[in-house]
Amino acid sequence: MTTYTVQQLADLVAGEVEGDAARHVSGVASVDRAGPDDVTFAVNERYAQRLESTSVGACLVPPGIPLEANGTAYIRVENPELAFGMLLGIFHPEHRPEPGVHPTAIIGRGTRIDEGTCVGPYVTIEGASVIGSGTLIGPHTHIGANVTIGSDCRVGPGCTILHDVELGNRVRIHTGVRLGVDGFGYTAGAEGLMRIPQVGRCIIGDDVEIAANCTVDRGALGDTVIGRGTKIDNLVHIAHNVKIGEDCIIVAQVGVAGSVRIGDGAQLGGQAGIAGHITIGSGARIAAQAGVIGDVPAGAVVSGYPARPHRQSLRASAGTLRLPEFQRRLRELERRLDAETESE
Repeated sequence: MTTYTVQQLADLVAGEVEGDAARHVSGVASVDRAGPDDVTFAVNERYAQRLESTSVGACLVPPGIPLEANGTAYIRVENPELAFGMLLGIFHPEHRPEPGVHPTAIIGRGTRIDEGTCVGPYVTIEGASVIGSGTLIGPHTHIGANVTIGSDCRVGPGCTILHDVELGNRVRIHTGVRLGVDGFGYTAGAEGLMRIPQVGRCIIGDDVEIAANCTVDRGALGDTVIGRGTKIDNLVHIAHNVKIGEDCIIVAQVGVAGSVRIGDGAQLGGQAGIAGHITIGSGARIAAQAGVIGDVPAGAVVSGYPARPHRQSLRASAGTLRLPEFQRRLRELERRLDAETESE
């Protein structure tokens, strides 16, 4: 078990210690479960108050909030949650297999595997691909021809990366992801629907993370592109020719139809549906289960179906909830009117 002093932890996260800087810490825990040997964090005064009667090893707190002198050593940092995430990685480092190519892996002719790469059991890599240094390819993953994977990437077990896909550096692909599959392209012909060949590429930028069981289609003619730093949750579908900007967040079960443009820093809530050939501006936020059928301006917040400005959507929802009351009042007015008519 690795042990650190509070001062060592503070140095790692560029924080300032208030309390016993020599105290030793050997684990991490939530604020409700932390003990005398743990480091935890509190993002505001309400969470810090939970420690009033408990002494924990160390607690990361933001500047300015008052603290109880209960024996806890506090570390002041600008962003306690971010600092805690850094310490999680120190106390629980990610497992990494020894570099090398497993004997059961099949490597195609002309493929280059750089130094420090780990290729797991039963991996298949077709010809003329490049796997960058320090990259990990999980078991039972298939990589097609002419694929480029950058340095320090992690590709989970059972993934499929088809031909002509490009991954930048430090990309993380979780279990069951499919990259570069054919887009859903058909046109009506004399004998029914005719399939349109999908001949574009799929390009994934640096520091992108794509969680389990997502599908990203290749472009029909151009490229499908996911910009640097974007994070995609489980079970998301990105259709052909979509262009996603940098540092976007796309939550589980979102569906993005073809040729959509999503600007930098946009956030798409869970189960949102995005119709094809529209633009979502930079910094826009799409609420969960929203149905977006038109362009969304930069910085806008929309919700509902069809998606509209969030406040407007809330008013519409409130009005819908009051419909039974309106019906009751209308029936009362009708009865009163009928009674007045009969009395005349």
